[in-house]
Amino acid sequence: MHSGKGAAEGLLLLDKPTGPTSHDIIVKVRRLLGLKKVGHTGTLDPIASGLLVILLGRATKLAPFIPQDPKIYEGSLILGVTTDSMDIDGKVTGESSYRDGPIEARAALVSLQGELDQLPPMFSAVKYKGVPLYRYARRGEDVTRKSRKVDVYEVDMTAFRQEGSKAEADFIISCSPGTYVRSLVAQVGDILGCGASLSSLRRLASGPFRLKDALTMEELASGTEKGVLPLIGMVEAVDGLNKVKVQEEWEKTANNGAPLEEGMIERLDQTVKKGETVAVISPKGVLVGFHTVMRIRPFYSKPRRIV
Repeated sequence: MHSGKGAAEGLLLLDKPTGPTSHDIIVKVRRLLGLKKVGHTGTLDPIASGLLVILLGRATKLAPFIPQDPKIYEGSLILGVTTDSMDIDGKVTGESSYRDGPIEARAALVSLQGELDQLPPMFSAVKYKGVPLYRYARRGEDVTRKSRKVDVYEVDMTAFRQEGSKAEADFIISCSPGTYVRSLVAQVGDILGCGASLSSLRRLASGPFRLKDALTMEELASGTEKGVLPLIGMVEAVDGLNKVKVQEEWEKTANNGAPLEEGMIERLDQTVKKGETVAVISPKGVLVGFHTVMRIRPFYSKPRRIV
């Protein structure tokens, strides 16, 4: 799908540079495209670069239905340095020597594979009483946080460099959405007894979306000037969901947010199950909304969200 300024609707894949926050990028995209409704499917810290999935126009309502699993990153960590933010942008809180070698460093990384209970870092956008944790952290306050389950599907060390009493290791990781990689890096430092901080991070993938397909901010600006941008359409964006196509005579009913019954839809895919969320599509292939399947035979579904 291609769109000009002010009419953009769908998903835009961007290659975020190191430095700005994800919110900074959203502000720039709003300004470039002349849109009020712009969002994203997952924050990247200022230190991080790489894939940022941007939602434009009505697509901002698709966030809960867009596949984001797994997240894949490549990064580097420094062994022998700890900071208050768990990355090199933070204030150094401790230094020590790393006396082991690459074998021990890799073993510590690999040991993190599997399901873990992870406490959100104080320097994060997670909210406590409606306020982001990083604001408390900047005031030197620590607040109660709830741990959550995350899954590290695969992690491995790709390079190792000894630098005096410190060492730096490169790694690649595949993990569930919501995983804080810098918290995992801090765990590596704890395992090795020397402390560790994240020194770089780059997101390579989010669900089915890949960094190789993303635009840089410069390419976005150039495409905006030409009035043509490569966007992922609304229906393609939710490819992870089963789809139910409405018959033509019932299209208006579906657009009005009414429940769907057996005679209103075309033949039902056999993989559709009771209780799942399906994308409702018009005869012309336009996304109408999302329904929860209440019954399979005879079919009956209730609208979950209308876009």
